[in-house]
Amino acid sequence: MFIKFYSRKSFTNIMLSFTLIIAVFCNPQFGFSETPPTDQQERVYQKAVVAADHPLASAAGIAILKAGGNVVDAAVATSFALSVLRPASCGLGGGGFMVIWDERQQKSIVIDYRERAPAAATPDMYAKLPSTDEQRKLASRQGPLAVAVPGTVAGLCYAVKEYGTLDLKTVIQPAILMARKGVPINDHMRSIQNTMLRRIKNGTLNPKRFQILFDEYLNQGKPWKENDRFFSPQLKSLELIAEKGWAGFYEGPVADAMVKACGKQHGGILTLEDLMKTQPVIRKPLTTNFNGYTILTMPPPSSGGIAIIESFNMIKSLEKELLGYSFGKLQIHSPKQIHLLTEVMKHAYADRAEYLGDSDFVPVPIQRLTNQNYAKQLASRINVEQTKPLKDYGRYIPPQDAGTSHFSVMDAAGNAVACTETINLTFGSKVVIPEYGIVMNNEMDDFAAISGKPNAFGLIQSKANEIEPGKKPLSSMSPTIVTKDGKAVFSAGASGGPRIISSTLQVLLNMIVYGLPPEQAVEFPRIHHQWMPNDLVLESKLFNQNGSKLKKFGHRIKESSGIAATQAVSRQSDGLRGQSDSRKHGAAAGY
Repeated sequence: MFIKFYSRKSFTNIMLSFTLIIAVFCNPQFGFSETPPTDQQERVYQKAVVAADHPLASAAGIAILKAGGNVVDAAVATSFALSVLRPASCGLGGGGFMVIWDERQQKSIVIDYRERAPAAATPDMYAKLPSTDEQRKLASRQGPLAVAVPGTVAGLCYAVKEYGTLDLKTVIQPAILMARKGVPINDHMRSIQNTMLRRIKNGTLNPKRFQILFDEYLNQGKPWKENDRFFSPQLKSLELIAEKGWAGFYEGPVADAMVKACGKQHGGILTLEDLMKTQPVIRKPLTTNFNGYTILTMPPPSSGGIAIIESFNMIKSLEKELLGYSFGKLQIHSPKQIHLLTEVMKHAYADRAEYLGDSDFVPVPIQRLTNQNYAKQLASRINVEQTKPLKDYGRYIPPQDAGTSHFSVMDAAGNAVACTETINLTFGSKVVIPEYGIVMNNEMDDFAAISGKPNAFGLIQSKANEIEPGKKPLSSMSPTIVTKDGKAVFSAGASGGPRIISSTLQVLLNMIVYGLPPEQAVEFPRIHHQWMPNDLVLESKLFNQNGSKLKKFGHRIKESSGIAATQAVSRQSDGLRGQSDSRKHGAAAGY
């Protein structure tokens, strides 16, 4: 049982803290304005810090902590707030992973509430559709047949019940207040709207088919004005969850509405039985030791945890066998450092593509892949001066997910939460549940939706990630906590498909190896290579600085304006720090 390391406060104090949330909407003096700070000024907090990819989500978590909640209560409040604030990325109709570190019990808890394939799902369910290949592929991305059984609400209800100190009705209040009062439109929300309207214009999204999405989330196609507010259509859903908990979502009118919209009546396969069987899975974290730190991260069906462990283990072997000195002695973002990090990532991503899937359904060689001796074998194949042909790394291409949000929470005692949640592509399946406003995921496309055929990102996957009833699709999500001397010192994760893994790895390296605070670790330019496609992607600053030099190593270079969005927090002797990535207009909060 997770120890309750905060005392309870009166309901009056809780509501006073929630009043702070409302004040935030109108008054920037609280430090959570819609435009996050651009000066990257270091802010040190003494009690707690929350870093989410929306300022008001961070504020929601802090309000709960001030009201006497613990880090899990704050995480659940932050997640529900994000369902209102980032509906294109995550929410009630999706799933996620949560990693918790309990300092008093010296224990890590992993809650897996990833979406599952409905019971009627089959490996050939899309291939058998009487339509063209393009229409079959589209069926796994848009519409009712793309929807997997959502797990977020089950996971959050479980987390707050088993490991929180406050009740669900209390921690969900910030989200309810935001839905009721409306939230300001920020640049990220405008960008999402513009992207979706372009898809409507070019014919890749039919507004009549997804009328509720068009009306409720895209403002009926009218560009958001400067002072507009967004009123989430999920208010009734949130109120029912607050009142009835798990049953307010997976039973009763909300469940009936989800089955009506995503079941046989409209060409889907979701059933009430699928919903009623939904429960989170408690798993053991993957761990490794690096430079005196213990790294705790997600096991399958996350692919990110194994890839991150492999990468740290390979870097350790490179230091001992190839370099003869600490990786940290390589200048950060020097051509040699980028080359070696790229080679490490290529091996990790190639293994991810070939071996990983839902370990409840397929054998995944976790022990071998996370073993230091295996990492030594991979590291010995790395050439310091030159990259190698693609066949020297692996055979299959990794899956991707895109519509994702990450947040991190930490307190002064050394307790922490790292949580990543998703609905897959932007606005998931584009199906919005009438009356309840729930945006349903399109997680079925994270499987190898059509055997031998590429998914939404043009990728062919191994059979380990083939569709089966009740199976969970492979995920890139990589929530990670780092401890030292029994206390959490770092927490990090990212959103952005397969770039989640490389971005989380780099932020952790920046903090662990190079000693950077979260403000710099998160904002530093990043690289990405996932083995296939064979492109070393560099953010613009690095592209301009090192692009030509890296070509000499044999890399094919590609420029990107931004690679994923990360959130990270740290605890040092002088206090707590946090950073929400400016790439997604987030802002951390603390006290």
